[in-house]
Amino acid sequence: MMGFRARQMGLAATLAAMVAILAACSSGKEPIAPGERSESAPPPKTAGATPPPSLDVRRSEQEPGPVFVPERIGPPKVAVLVPLTGRAAEVGKALRNAAELALFDIATEDFALAFYDTASNPQTAAGVAQSAIADGAELIIGPLFAESARAVGPVARAAGVPVLAFSNDRGAAGDGVWVLGLLPAQQVERVIRYAAANGYGRFGVLAPSNAYGSAAMQAAREAAARSGAAITRAQSYTPGAASLSDTVRAFASYDARKSALQRQKAELQSSGAGRALARLKGRETSGAYPYDAVLVPEGGQAILNLAPLMAYYDIDPNEVKYLGTALWADPSLGREPTLVGGWFAAPDPEGRKAFLDRYRAVHGDAPHGLASLAYDAVGMAAVLARQPGAGGFSFENLTQPSGFNGADGLFRLLIDGTNQRGLAILRLTPSGLERVDPAPRRFSPAIN
Repeated sequence: MMGFRARQMGLAATLAAMVAILAACSSGKEPIAPGERSESAPPPKTAGATPPPSLDVRRSEQEPGPVFVPERIGPPKVAVLVPLTGRAAEVGKALRNAAELALFDIATEDFALAFYDTASNPQTAAGVAQSAIADGAELIIGPLFAESARAVGPVARAAGVPVLAFSNDRGAAGDGVWVLGLLPAQQVERVIRYAAANGYGRFGVLAPSNAYGSAAMQAAREAAARSGAAITRAQSYTPGAASLSDTVRAFASYDARKSALQRQKAELQSSGAGRALARLKGRETSGAYPYDAVLVPEGGQAILNLAPLMAYYDIDPNEVKYLGTALWADPSLGREPTLVGGWFAAPDPEGRKAFLDRYRAVHGDAPHGLASLAYDAVGMAAVLARQPGAGGFSFENLTQPSGFNGADGLFRLLIDGTNQRGLAILRLTPSGLERVDPAPRRFSPAIN
């Protein structure tokens, strides 16, 4: 464990709206530097670095010391559980880096973090959670994996310590454990409802047969029903299968539509309609599609394997709108012609850019995609810790309806242990991502 008290170096500019919003992952702990408990020097300023997204820093760049004086005496006790060894060590180190960054950017001088290595193992995670609580932790941030969050939950619950896990598995949420990851159901609901509002009423869903795909499939059904639309074709597939050709062929109704074209050609030929017959030259299928939009909640190489196959079986992106989730938030996917023009829901990349620039300026490389979760969690904890009066990390404070604004935009913790985020609708283009509908600026308090 390394505990430290960090001095901030006044990089972040306060977002004026933020003030109003915030006012409403061996046993035992593994040392990052064995035996050390050190004062961390703040990260160097980098010329031209973009100020980080702020949760109210309350400091000017001209003033080296904090302006805000905390009401209570002594450092808040916050433990960060991340996998610094084991299969996910690289992710864990990025989470630690981002947590430290939030400490420098947002926290006051008396706010301390203690890091515990979960070793990418649920049993270890439970053990270090016990150690953290024995050390006085009032809040646990992490662990990374859902199975580790499930192991930590009972330990923390018995001590009355809330847990903010980095998972997006809602099965790990509840009873004092919140999941901070982007939930697939929210992404699907956002893009389905947006598409329905823009004239698409019949949806096809082609999803992997795993937890993510199942959540996306269910969310699509519910969102379509609420929007007065319908899921007219739903099909799942085994991720990593040697071939998905038969699956996509069936999903596309390729054989039926090919037969329809052959019948149409025969009719036109027998009637001597040469011009109409000529217009069908080069076509593979004919007739109405069973959907006017298709949702494919897949990313990376998997979507790059699927998309050309879907085009081969004549799911024409000029006639059928392709939809995705935040797994599509990769500008390089715009090089796949089938996906160009597709819509998906994700945090607005323009808002996230400040965090990415800040992380690169300090650490020299781009952060892992989950790193912003650690930044936002530590930032939220730092803000709650310095609010005047009692409460700290109480249930009421954590679930305040107005939520928080962080690196990934607007978010709040819900009473069932899940989270809600303000997501934008983005479009894939050959040159990158284009925002077509902005993320909301505030939540309706009715949800909480």
